[in-house]
Amino acid sequence: MKVDDKLLRKSLNAAIDFSVIKKNGFKDKVRKFDETIDFIINLKDINLNDPKQRIDKEILLPNNIIIGDKPNVCVIASDEILMEAKNLGLETIDSDGLVKLNNEEKKVKKKFVKKYDFFIVEDKMMPNVARYLARFLGPLGKMPKPFPSGYGIISNPDDLQVAIDRYLKIIRIQLKKQLIIQVKIGKKSMEKEQVFENMKAIVEYIADQMPHKYNNIKSMFLKTTMGHPIKIDEQYLKSIEV
Repeated sequence: MKVDDKLLRKSLNAAIDFSVIKKNGFKDKVRKFDETIDFIINLKDINLNDPKQRIDKEILLPNNIIIGDKPNVCVIASDEILMEAKNLGLETIDSDGLVKLNNEEKKVKKKFVKKYDFFIVEDKMMPNVARYLARFLGPLGKMPKPFPSGYGIISNPDDLQVAIDRYLKIIRIQLKKQLIIQVKIGKKSMEKEQVFENMKAIVEYIADQMPHKYNNIKSMFLKTTMGHPIKIDEQYLKSIEV
C-alpha cells in the first residue's frame, strides 16, 4: 500500500518537534547545532542471499542534504583537475600520493578510505585506484562509479563542480546484510517541504526496487541527531498526541 503524503509530513513535524527538550517550568531548549534528520526503513520478505534483491546505489535527491558546507570528499586527480580541486578547498591526492599510499600498511589504507564519504577520481587514474584501493573501497560501497550508476569518475575540470554540486544531494543506499536502510535526508534548518521531498523520493525509490513494492516496507522511522525516534504510523502518532 502506498505511503500517504499527509502521514509523512505529520511524522516529519513530530520528529522535529520532539527534538526540542521540553520540561515543565522551564523554557524549551533547542540544541546549539543543526541536527541531521535520519530516515530509517525496515523491510520484510526480502531474500538478501539473492544478489538481485540487494541494493548498493548512489541516488540523487531533489534537494541538498548538506547545508552551508562542502561534501566530505577526496579528489584523486592530476594536472588541471587537481588544481581546480585545490582551488575549491577540497582534500586531494595526486599520482605520487596514491603510490605512496599503496606502500603504506593495510590499517593506513583502511583509515584513509573511512575518512571520506565519497571519492571523485579522474578517469585516467581510475585503474590505479582500483588496483590499490578496491579491496578497501568496495566493501564500504565507496568505489567511484561512472554516470549513470554513480557520480565519482570525471574527465575534465568542469565536471568537478558538477560532481560537487551533486554530492550535496547524493545519498548512498545499501541493502546487503540486514533488512534495514538508514540514510540522511536533511537538516533541521532546512525548509520542511525540502526534507519531505527528499524523504518521498527515497520511499518511492526503495518501493520501486522491491519485489512486492510498498508491501515489502515493514516500518519507517524519523529521527533527528539527538531526538526521539518517531514511527511513521497513525496509531503511534495518536499515542504521542500528534
